[in-house]
Amino acid sequence: MLKHAAGVCVVVLAVVVPASAQEKPYSFVAGGAINAPLSNSADRFTMGFGFTGGAAWQFSSQLALTADYMWSTFGDQDDFSSVAASRPVDVAPRMQFGTVNIRFQAPPGRVRLYVIAGAGIYYRSVGLSAGGTENISVCDPWWFVCTPEPAPVSAVNGTRSSTNPGLNAGVGLTAGRFFVEMRYHFMWGPSFTTSHGTEDANGKYLPLTIGVRF
Repeated sequence: MLKHAAGVCVVVLAVVVPASAQEKPYSFVAGGAINAPLSNSADRFTMGFGFTGGAAWQFSSQLALTADYMWSTFGDQDDFSSVAASRPVDVAPRMQFGTVNIRFQAPPGRVRLYVIAGAGIYYRSVGLSAGGTENISVCDPWWFVCTPEPAPVSAVNGTRSSTNPGLNAGVGLTAGRFFVEMRYHFMWGPSFTTSHGTEDANGKYLPLTIGVRF
């Protein structure tokens, strides 16, 4: 009898120990995103698309530390060019960011709700391209340019960028390996002197991400 019990214990240990060893405290994510500008950013840019990737370290079944990266591109509001420039300008906005966050999720189950929040570094760039040879006036903080007076086209055309810290917070839902997540992102921006006074080019965005964890 004891021999049979010992044999069962050996078999159970042989199955359980390798299975436990295979459980990893870390995971990776990849996905796509629809990124919506908000507030002043929405006046200049239209909804964009991008991709994301990252990793997570699980402290417990409910608490994890995550790090992620996102790249996204946006369109420009056609009717805004006449407000910011003396003649039409083609605008090509882009954004990249990396964040580190704390994620707290519901107890283990087939579907789990979670909240996530943290901080990051945000890189925004705006490419400007205007035709013609006459001088042009351009002034918009969210384009990262404000010429005090008409300037040569060559001085306006090109890409300008800003790298700033920011914060983010949101909610998500996981089902197996798949997840959907929405996070609000706020980033500080540089200051510009305009006809309305000093304005800070702070950014506000709301990406919706769908992806997979592995």
